[in-house]
Amino acid sequence: MSRRKTPAVKLKNVPSKDPPQLSQLPLRKWFANKELWEDYQSFYSKMPILLPRFLSEGLLPEDKHPEFWELLDHQGLRLLLFTRERYYPRMMAAVATTLRVHDGIYDSEGDGEFWLRFWLEGFKYTLDLDQLSSILGLRNSGVLFKGGSEVPKRLTSFDSETAAQRLQVSRIMGKKYSVSAMKMDHRLLQYMLSYIWLPRRGNHGELTEVDLIILWAIVRKVTLNWPYLIARHLFRFTSNLIENSNSFLSLIYFQVNTGLGHGALWTKIFEHLGVDLSGEEAILVDDKNAITARHLNKMGRGPKAAAERNEEAGEGSSQPQNVGSSIHFPTRFMESFTQGMQSFRSSLNENIQGMHQRLDGCESRLSIRDKEIQEFGNDMRRFFSRAAQSEDQGHQDDAPGQE
Repeated sequence: MSRRKTPAVKLKNVPSKDPPQLSQLPLRKWFANKELWEDYQSFYSKMPILLPRFLSEGLLPEDKHPEFWELLDHQGLRLLLFTRERYYPRMMAAVATTLRVHDGIYDSEGDGEFWLRFWLEGFKYTLDLDQLSSILGLRNSGVLFKGGSEVPKRLTSFDSETAAQRLQVSRIMGKKYSVSAMKMDHRLLQYMLSYIWLPRRGNHGELTEVDLIILWAIVRKVTLNWPYLIARHLFRFTSNLIENSNSFLSLIYFQVNTGLGHGALWTKIFEHLGVDLSGEEAILVDDKNAITARHLNKMGRGPKAAAERNEEAGEGSSQPQNVGSSIHFPTRFMESFTQGMQSFRSSLNENIQGMHQRLDGCESRLSIRDKEIQEFGNDMRRFFSRAAQSEDQGHQDDAPGQE
């Protein structure tokens, strides 16, 4: 097995001059050219900051959630759940404007060079996987997964249908899956994935195909290279936005799905690389950002939700309790809902049949009109034919007789 060959940052990538004192420069001077400044103003400065999350201490006791903590420790992700750090929104937007990635890794063993790079006032900052893993406190090893549709070689046995059955998720449409029936520990992993490890916007009650691949690897205890996965995620929402900005659909995607996350991580990166943060507005991550029992209750996994399920079960409900469901509906509601859906379906069928009848009537009337037009055309042709014959006969009658 070949060993990873990701070198440290080369000296030639680091200018000899000291980093600029950004607080003493106008914001326009942070960018090397006019195009980057316009990109920052038009796009990146308007990207929302994803609210940093961290797990409240003692919320998920290990004796009650053994599988959650076992799988989490196997990936080495425990420390990331409790990271609390101030973040700098304007710095994050400025870096996103110039962020670039070089991914020379060409196999799952990590052979090749990988780095992230950004520029501020012409000064180049470079970060490789060894540095990022040190900042994160994670191992720079494991399967390299970019977070896209391409499944790594060591995950080629992945099958979406099998994984969906294993994780108890159901396909909604396309590559989206419902998390409502997931077991508790797996649902918690999905929640931490979408809010902390790889934060994103959108509906967190749905699984994407990427989420499904990652969770399947976690449950199967296939160790992923999380520094690499997080680095790709840092770059993911900031790539190709400007090139596709003229597309209406890309603008909708930009507004709905993109955002600047990993605020605490970026603060650590800035401090590690010596980026000047003096004079910059910092936002503190306080207790309002914590994941608490309130969030678990919204998921249907907290103590309040459990008490409601127990209370309904004590009332003698004849319906079996789906423990894995995030929301439980009373029997009376479900009966009323079912009747309403049946009525709606009948009404919809009647409307569809009426539409078919109207379309059939339109087709019949169009056929009649088509015949009438054809007959009218034939009458016109006969009329002009008789007119032409009459005109020829008139000319013959008016012609002088032959001597």
